[in-house]
Amino acid sequence: MAMQNGIITVPVFLFAVLMLLGTSFCLQYIVGDSIWSIPLTNNFYSNWSSSYTFRTGDALYFDFDSPFYNVIEVSRGEWESCTANQPYKAFMEGPATVPLMQKGVFYFICNVSNYCALGLKFSVTVEEKP
Repeated sequence: MAMQNGIITVPVFLFAVLMLLGTSFCLQYIVGDSIWSIPLTNNFYSNWSSSYTFRTGDALYFDFDSPFYNVIEVSRGEWESCTANQPYKAFMEGPATVPLMQKGVFYFICNVSNYCALGLKFSVTVEEKP
């Protein structure tokens, strides 16, 4: 820092560092902290998602092989019944990244075979970035 005409000046690189420190970083989460596949227990993905705080601007990363798995964003009703008759979004090729752009509760399933009924589903609550 230097003083010029009574004004403190900050070098550009230091200003950039200070700006970065003042902003909230967006995070990308690997869903389940591993590959998107049939879990050992039905509540694995629900337990996983409840252990994190998701914020707008974050993203979910689904690591899966096509065509053995997929990711379908559905309504709560379809999530509960493991159906995808009216999906909001479908990601058929993996890996897939899903940005979380707004606050709310979002529901994801895999509709290959009976994988959803075997626990390959979860919901995520997204909060507004502070």
